[in-house]
Amino acid sequence: MLKSITRAFYHDLIYTTEPELFYEIYKWNCGLFTFLALRKILAAILFGAIGIIWLIFFNPKIYGLIFIDAFLLLLFIELKSIQKSSNINNSGTKTPKNMRTIKFQQFIRKFITCNGKALGRKEWKTIKKQDIELYNDLLCDNCEHICYHYSLKIAKIIKDSTLIWGGIEDPFKDGHVYYAHAVILRNNYVYDSNLHQSVSYADFIKLYKFKLYKKWSYDNYSQNHFRDSERKEFRKWCEKNKITGYKYF
Repeated sequence: MLKSITRAFYHDLIYTTEPELFYEIYKWNCGLFTFLALRKILAAILFGAIGIIWLIFFNPKIYGLIFIDAFLLLLFIELKSIQKSSNINNSGTKTPKNMRTIKFQQFIRKFITCNGKALGRKEWKTIKKQDIELYNDLLCDNCEHICYHYSLKIAKIIKDSTLIWGGIEDPFKDGHVYYAHAVILRNNYVYDSNLHQSVSYADFIKLYKFKLYKKWSYDNYSQNHFRDSERKEFRKWCEKNKITGYKYF
């Protein structure tokens, strides 16, 4: 269902040669958020459909009217909520409704995040035990767009990880726009702190047209000043390959 919702709402908003792969990977981010944002409208439609079916096929008819009333009430509440938050939305600020939706999404997504194939329950327990602040950051939106920092912190705790730097093509941008990106690799799956989930390395390469810079094992990335030692050459590589967003690496 979430994949279908992602397909319905995002097919005109993405620029990728792998749309079906996008819908599958982003269903827990885009699809889940959209579903939760529309939860009252979807509930209203369900009540309305039940009410109509009951009025046609079942007795007593009063129950059908109750479902219809529930449909109208939920629809009215949702329309008032949209009207109330329109001024906040126009200013670019997150509305209370958006904040509630994000909290619901984070709560549900936690189960997907903590049961991945790159990082499973055992690894998440280890992260939580060694660095509770890191654990909390990774399970909310604080870690997004800071992949260079969080991927390294994860890898230093989960020591059999491979740290990877490279460039990804943004599926939301037209014209093959590439950004610098960092992930960890375990069991042929990457953990992407922006996505909050594990994705097979093959699918990751395919969707993002991934350009690899380097891979490192623990012996390398655990060295003091690791990022400082790699930054200069990585920036040169990014400039050569027309990859942006590398200045914080």
